[in-house]
Amino acid sequence: MSLGFESDLRTRYVLAPMGVSHLDEVSAIELESYENPWARNAFASELGKNRVSFSRVALTTEVSPRVAGYCIAWIVFEHIHIQNLAVHPEHRRRGLGRFLVLQALEEGRSSGATSALLEVRRSNAAAQNLYRTLGFEETGTRRDYYSRPREDALIFRKELGGKPGGA
Repeated sequence: MSLGFESDLRTRYVLAPMGVSHLDEVSAIELESYENPWARNAFASELGKNRVSFSRVALTTEVSPRVAGYCIAWIVFEHIHIQNLAVHPEHRRRGLGRFLVLQALEEGRSSGATSALLEVRRSNAAAQNLYRTLGFEETGTRRDYYSRPREDALIFRKELGGKPGGA
């Protein structure tokens, strides 16, 4: 998949599997990004213990790399389900969230996924806009899916093409 902004992002960030050494920074970004954040142990459970998890961090290319964002997705049968995505406030509005989602979709495709699914808060217009520009379509609602505050989730889906199993 060729991305017009990819070369610029690749000079500023490198994608890597999420590891234990990233958990403090990932947890800090999560706390800054969400009203009802995942706990640190939820991220830890994605590392090696969850066989369907695809967890990536975007690291800065500075001398002392820092976590700039992350994406966690599950690849289950013919679906990739985006579980969690966040970008550090200092790195937002640069295309990094888009880049992380596109990389997850590509990983799903190469693993045989034919569709992508995710939930997003009804009030999160910025995320909805991102997903729509990536070709996701709103397909339903999960009532009271989120707590703190209680809110519906909109379900988004994108067809990836191909056949299950990567054929």
